[in-house]
Amino acid sequence: MRVLFLSIGRFRGKAVMVLLVLCLFIFFLSLGVRNYYEGIISMELISFDYTGKVSISQKEHLRAIQKQLKEAEVVRGNGVSGSYKLVLVSRNGSSTFVFRDPGRLVNIRTGNIYLLKDRGKCLELDLNKLESQNPYGEFLTWEQAKDIFCKYDKARIIDFDTGTSFMVQRRAGSLHADVQPMTAADSAVMKTIYGGKWSWRRRAILVEVRGHRIAASMNGMPHGAGAIANNDFSGHFCIHFRDSKTHSKDENLAHQIMVWKAAGKFMEQLNGAKPEQIARVMLAAVEQSDLNLASKLVLSSSDSPEAKIREQLSEIRWLVVSEISRPELEGSMGTVNLTASYKLADGTRYRNRKITLILKEDQKSMEWRVAPLSLERFLSKQAAAEGAK
Repeated sequence: MRVLFLSIGRFRGKAVMVLLVLCLFIFFLSLGVRNYYEGIISMELISFDYTGKVSISQKEHLRAIQKQLKEAEVVRGNGVSGSYKLVLVSRNGSSTFVFRDPGRLVNIRTGNIYLLKDRGKCLELDLNKLESQNPYGEFLTWEQAKDIFCKYDKARIIDFDTGTSFMVQRRAGSLHADVQPMTAADSAVMKTIYGGKWSWRRRAILVEVRGHRIAASMNGMPHGAGAIANNDFSGHFCIHFRDSKTHSKDENLAHQIMVWKAAGKFMEQLNGAKPEQIARVMLAAVEQSDLNLASKLVLSSSDSPEAKIREQLSEIRWLVVSEISRPELEGSMGTVNLTASYKLADGTRYRNRKITLILKEDQKSMEWRVAPLSLERFLSKQAAAEGAK
C-alpha cells in the first residue's frame, strides 16, 4: 500500500506540473492574442494608385494607432479592396489592412472590417504626407473645376512631364478655361515647355488653385483676344478639364487623353474599350508626340518588347489622321483603315497615305491592343511613293 501511495504521489506531482504548464501556455497565448496590436514595432502606409510610401515608427504615434485598432468595432466584410495599404509589423508577426476610408480598415486575411472610433483621424497626418508624394491631380469634371478656378482667379500651371511651372489668370471661357500668362517671364517659361516654339500640341498639366491641384490639359498656341498687358503673349490659350468641350461643343480626344494622364487614369479610362477607341487613342497620343502613352496601347511581346515599340514610334515625328474607319472584327483580331499624313525621322513625308491598323485581343488581359506590325506599315517605304511628298 505504501509503494502504491508513493507511485500515485509521484504521478500526481507530474500531473499538477503538466496542468500548470498548460495553464501558463493558455494564459500567455490569450495575452498574446489580446495584445497583438499592442506590440506593433512599425507600420507602412502605401498607395495603390501611385508610387508612394510612408513609414511610421514614432512610438507615440504608433500607440495612438494601436489604441484605435484595439478598441475598434470589428464586423464581417464582403470583400477586400481599397486605395491604400497599411502594413503592421509586431512582435507576433505582421498584419495588412486595405482601405479607401481611413475609418474602415479591412484585414486582407480575414476580410473583417475594423471601424475606428476616431474615424481614421489617427492616420490623417500620414495620409497627408503620402498624398504629398502623389504626382497626379484631382480628376474633376469641368462643372466642378470651373467653380474652383473661377474667372479672374490666378493659378499655378505645372507641366506634368517636366515639373516646370508658371502663373496664369483665367479671363474667360464657358466650356473650358481661357487663360493668359501673368507676366512676360511666365510666357517665357511656358514657351520653353514647348521647346521654344508655340504649338497647338496638348500637354498634361496640373492646375494649382484655391488649395486644389486639378488634372488638366493645355495647348501652347496664343490665339484670340488677350487682356493682360506686357506679358509677351498675343492672346490666350485653352485649358481643358475632364469632360470640358471645345467651342464647337465637342470633347477633344487629345485634351481628354492628357487629362487622364495628369490624373493617373489613362489605362483605367480604357478598361474594356472597343478596338476603334483603342486605335483612335493610340493615334491621338502619337499626334501629341506622347510616345509613352502610345506604347501602352501596342501589344508587346518577346519579338516586339516595349523598348522596340518606343523606338519605332519615335520614328514618327509628326502625324495627322484625317479619316478612320469602323473596325472589321473576326474573333480576337480586327482591322481599322485610316488616312494619315506624317513625317518620319529621316525626313520622308507622306500625304494622305492609306494604312491598315491591325488590332488583337490580348489573351492575358482580354483588352484590345494595336499589333506591332501596324507600326512597321507606318515606317515601310514600299508602295509608299504614291502620295509621298
